[in-house]
Parts: sequence; structure tokens; C-alpha cells
Amino acid sequence: MSKSNAIVLNEKQIYEVKGLASDTRQSFGVHPNIPIGNDIKLLLEKNDILLCEYPFSDTDGTHTYGNITWFKTDNETITFIGLNTSSFYDEQIFAIAHEIYHYITQSGKAYTPDMEYEDTITEKKADRFAAELLLPEAALKTAAVGMLGSSDMRGIPETRLLRFIARIQCDWWLPFQAIINRLYEEGFIDESQYEKLYEIDCRSEDGMYRRLLKNIDAEISELLNKKTKTVGVSNKVVETIISNYEDGFIDDDEFVSTLAMFDKKPEDFGFDMVIELDEDLMDFLESEED
Repeated sequence: MSKSNAIVLNEKQIYEVKGLASDTRQSFGVHPNIPIGNDIKLLLEKNDILLCEYPFSDTDGTHTYGNITWFKTDNETITFIGLNTSSFYDEQIFAIAHEIYHYITQSGKAYTPDMEYEDTITEKKADRFAAELLLPEAALKTAAVGMLGSSDMRGIPETRLLRFIARIQCDWWLPFQAIINRLYEEGFIDESQYEKLYEIDCRSEDGMYRRLLKNIDAEISELLNKKTKTVGVSNKVVETIISNYEDGFIDDDEFVSTLAMFDKKPEDFGFDMVIELDEDLMDFLESEED
């Protein structure tokens, strides 16, 4: 996610993104005042979007949070969201929501392969959509009025404002910076507050914000600030791999190596097989673990 004041959407673009986020919540069957949080993965399953999780390492000073891939078969279009689980868990949730925008609008490099770089306005829309999907404006305003007495937070002491943000994060599971963006985008804080809050180290165990977060909910604080490094894939993908093996479309070696990419083994699914992985695959898996 980028800083809110780095790239500015116009009023029409914001209106359209808000409407799309609201419609998406409705299509998912989630009320505006209900947090999505970790349930976003279940929503993908219900909407036939496949999730592939893997802890990809950083390259050349860059970090990829997620991407979307799709291809057509004779009968259907299959869509995958790739999630980098070497990101913090709250960033993973935001990344999924961001990629849902690209899926719904069929925008970005995944749908325009000849693009060399992602369009900055499209990426800004995807970020704004993700924030609106995970934390709608009405819910944020209700929380502000309920906890602070007003949605106008100008002049509120920083410590009190940080307690409010920590409560929002525990309830709605957005990254700290995304919540700061939401407050600024909706006009709840001014630019000087925004700049000051955005520079806070929200991950430091000894920092004020992390201490506030832990005192509100230590378990959620631990989870949201964890780089899970999960390796996994949607159940539908695993079932397809197994079916392809049972139907003779892939051989023993390919079956074992494909499952291994998702940290699974044939015996996990009732197959009694002992096959050595080839050296190239072993080297790849070990390098990613490092």
C-alpha cells in the first residue's frame, strides 16, 4: 500500500471504488459493519478464486505482496491469487483484498500482459478498494464517534489516537499504515497528523504502539505482526492434482514433486509411495526456506 497523499484519486474515481467495495461486500454476503479479517480466505474459496501461499524471498530490494494469475480451459476460467507469506499477516490480508480488485475489474498486468509496470492510478484504486472492502467508511465513522465522540480527530492527543487505531486494528485486521490512510482519506485527521502517524514504527516490540496493541489483544497483536511463511494452496487445487495423478495424466515423480511445492506428501492423502525428489527441486525448496 502507498501513502494516501502520494497519488490522489479524483472524486469520481473514489465514488466508483467505494461503490465497488460495497457491492463486493454484498456479493460476499458480508454486512458493512462486520469485519472480514481472516475470513477473506474463505470468501475466495466460495467465489472459486484459488489461493496459493508461498514465502517468496525479496529480490533486488523489491518485495511482492501478491499477484493474480488466470488461464482458460475448454470449460472455465481458472483464477489464482498468489500470496507472499513472507509478509506480515495483516499485509497478507490487505494483499488479498488488493488482488480481488484486479480480479473484479480485470485490470493490471495479469490482464494486460504487455504492460511493463503496473499503472499507478490502477494500483491506487486497488489499495483504496482493499481498504474500503476491509473497513468501510460507515463502520470507521461509527467506531470513531463511539470511542472518541467525533470523527473529527484534529487536536486529539496522539496517545489517545493511537489507542483508537490499535482498537481498530484488533477489530478489523488492517495494517497500521492502511488505517492511517483511511483516517486521512476520509478527512478525520489533517496532513500534519497523518505525516507524524505514518512515521511511527508500528512493528517494534518496544514501541508505544505495539505495547498498546498487545494490551488490547496480545494474541491478535502476535498474529498480525507475524511473517507466517505458510506454504499452501486451495483444497480445489490439491484435489485436481490428485485427480490428475489417479487418472494417469501425471506420473509418480511429477505427483510427488508437485505436492512437495505445497509442503504436502502423497501419504497425507492415503498414497503409499517412496520417491526421492530430484536435486533441482530440493535446491529450490531449500533456498526458499532460507
